[in-house]
Amino acid sequence: MSKLVTEPKKAVQKNKKEKNELTQVSAIKGYCSHVLDSFKPVIKSIWLLTSNDFSKTRDMTAIVIFDDLSEIDKLTMKKLDVCAHEASIIAKKKHKVDIHTSYYNLTEYWDLIRHGSPVTFQEIRDGIPVYDPSGFFVPLKKLLRDGRIPGTKESMRSLIGKAPLRIRRIRHEFMLNVLEKIYTAVVDAGQAPLIMAGFSPPTQKMVATSLNEIFVKKKKLEPEYVRYVDEIVKTWKDYEHGKIKTISGDMLDKMLEHAGRFIRRMEDLMEEIEAEKVNNK
Repeated sequence: MSKLVTEPKKAVQKNKKEKNELTQVSAIKGYCSHVLDSFKPVIKSIWLLTSNDFSKTRDMTAIVIFDDLSEIDKLTMKKLDVCAHEASIIAKKKHKVDIHTSYYNLTEYWDLIRHGSPVTFQEIRDGIPVYDPSGFFVPLKKLLRDGRIPGTKESMRSLIGKAPLRIRRIRHEFMLNVLEKIYTAVVDAGQAPLIMAGFSPPTQKMVATSLNEIFVKKKKLEPEYVRYVDEIVKTWKDYEHGKIKTISGDMLDKMLEHAGRFIRRMEDLMEEIEAEKVNNK
């Protein structure tokens, strides 16, 4: 039973809202038509601000930005004010809506934006463009919405929203840098004894294979060191290509330990190769 009562109530509220919106549109159209008929050349933009409780207050605010890049005399401004007042009276009689007019010149409005006027940003945030032939209003609204106007709550949200991403990026770049250095150190250390033994330096991926073929199989190097190279190269490549998303502290410590042991063993292996060459002379 309660559901049957609720649904008609929602339908009534929806119809009332649609009727109010139609009234607002009709009123502001008539207002703009009356004002623009005589003053279109000097008007840059007209925005509409409506009350959140329009059904009770029946009032709206029209923000008129006039173009002062070319000089506008006081008489013209007075005539514009009278014309806007006449348009408000017509809207009141025809639609029972009060339209209040706020005026700004273009340079004044930019100055308010530049100094971060909260009222101005609220107008941009809530305003609806009803006359904007040069596209003045819509870019401002988009910049504000995207958080690209400094000092606004949208820009603050944008900044704080980017912070976690920046932290993740810092961690990723830090880890990428550390892993690359470990990887490079191990590859260079692995290539050195191969070159000393008279072989061409293998590619990074082939260092482990070459060490195994040339030294391990001849019992000149323990297999664990080939495994160290293989694991470090694979971990670096997997992280670089996104197959591994995170590296734990323990895993990094283990890689550093293995890299250090590997490099020391390669130094010893080079001394062994050098001593072997001397003995064979």
